[in-house]
Amino acid sequence: MSNSSDQLNQAPAHRELSAQQTISLLEKALQRERNQKKQLEAKLDQQAQASFLANKEMLDAFDQANKRQVQLQFLAFLTKDMLSDHSIDEMFSDFIVHLSQMLENCGALQLVMPSNQNYEVLKKPPNTNEWQTIPWQSQFSGTIEYLSNKESNHLWQRIEHEQDTYLTCLSALLDHTTLLHLTVPISNEEQRIIVLDVNHYCYNEDFKQTLHIAGQQFRSAIKRRYTEIELAYNYQTLTSTLTELKDTQQQLVHNEKMASLGQLAAGVAHEINNPIGYINSNLDTLKDYIALFNSGLAAVDQEQLSNTVDLRQLNFAQEDVIPLIDACLEGITRVTDIVNGLKTFSRKDHSEFVAVNINEVIESALKVVWNKLKYQHQVVKKLAEPVPDIVGNFGQLQQVFINLFVNAENAMFEKGTLTVESRLAGNEVEVSVSDTGCGMSETTLKQLFEPFYTTKAENEGTGLGLSVSYAIIEQHNAIISVNSELNHGSVFTIRFPLESSEVQ
Repeated sequence: MSNSSDQLNQAPAHRELSAQQTISLLEKALQRERNQKKQLEAKLDQQAQASFLANKEMLDAFDQANKRQVQLQFLAFLTKDMLSDHSIDEMFSDFIVHLSQMLENCGALQLVMPSNQNYEVLKKPPNTNEWQTIPWQSQFSGTIEYLSNKESNHLWQRIEHEQDTYLTCLSALLDHTTLLHLTVPISNEEQRIIVLDVNHYCYNEDFKQTLHIAGQQFRSAIKRRYTEIELAYNYQTLTSTLTELKDTQQQLVHNEKMASLGQLAAGVAHEINNPIGYINSNLDTLKDYIALFNSGLAAVDQEQLSNTVDLRQLNFAQEDVIPLIDACLEGITRVTDIVNGLKTFSRKDHSEFVAVNINEVIESALKVVWNKLKYQHQVVKKLAEPVPDIVGNFGQLQQVFINLFVNAENAMFEKGTLTVESRLAGNEVEVSVSDTGCGMSETTLKQLFEPFYTTKAENEGTGLGLSVSYAIIEQHNAIISVNSELNHGSVFTIRFPLESSEVQ
């Protein structure tokens, strides 16, 4: 009994010890689990950190690659723009706009200093490509001089404008205090300053290198473009000068030819006038003699006369002799007209030169040739009112325009348009006569004013009309020029000087 009782008394103690061991074991197991969990969490943290760092490196590399691509695209654009034929203003605008986009769409300024000293300030606000003209302020002169003379080892110069009194006038135009500016010389007398309004200048070295390359390329591009423009201008000037020299040379050759012709014409006219004079007088006398002979023959007995001559032939001769003499007189008149035309080349008498209204001369010449024009062609008049008077001879100028109008009418085979226009051009009165006729070839144009040169059929013209007109125009100190193309009509332009006191 006692043993059994002792066993019963010891049983709870055994059971209590076993529970404590179990709890201890469980606590140890739980601790092991916690430790393992911490180790796993530490490993996960390490892996997450490694993954984050890897991703960050990749993202940074990707971002850097994107920025580098933007920079390369900008340099590619700049290279392309350098090869374009854009104006200098367009090149500056494009360069600054693209540069601004690369710099987070920052604002920018252009300080323009042309050779005429008329300064100009242009502003491009942030996030826009539009330019604004800023009213000029006297303080800008000091700012421009300060920036253009600022010495630095870097192409792009960085300045905090709030720290510099020379730049305080820019404060109202800019959003930030950090400035990047680039001076771009265009010529010895002209330059521009580009000012970029940036938030900061915390850019990597690659980016700063890109800015440096861009600045160098742009300055070289502007210098080359200015040189191209200057060369193009010089080429145009030389071409124009060469054309003027050729025209002057042709004019001198023509003037020499006309002077020689004038001397020849004076002698020929004098030599021809004498025989023409007595031939004309003798023909008139011969007509009187013929009348006398006819009176005598009428008094003779016709039957007796028939024994001497053939009356039919005699009657025919009597009827034909007067027309023959008239034809000779008409030929003499034509020769006289030609001689008088030749005299025009050597005539230097301007005693009849007075103030003349060129519009009245044109109207008068049109009335003379109106019957040749009114049924076949349209006449368009564009006469300036009022137009200053010129000094000249009304009759001679009328002869010039009659010749031009008749030639225009002859050149228009079908219904065409004759246009005559007068205008004031500087110190000259300019008159143009144009037609829609057949035009002229280069060969014809070269010989157009040469005496006796004509494209008309035989017996239809003497070839003196335009050469005489040229001589008259020359006497009036005027200049005539011709533009013509086959099948596209012709334009004659005469320029009369307004210096009334100077006539050759």
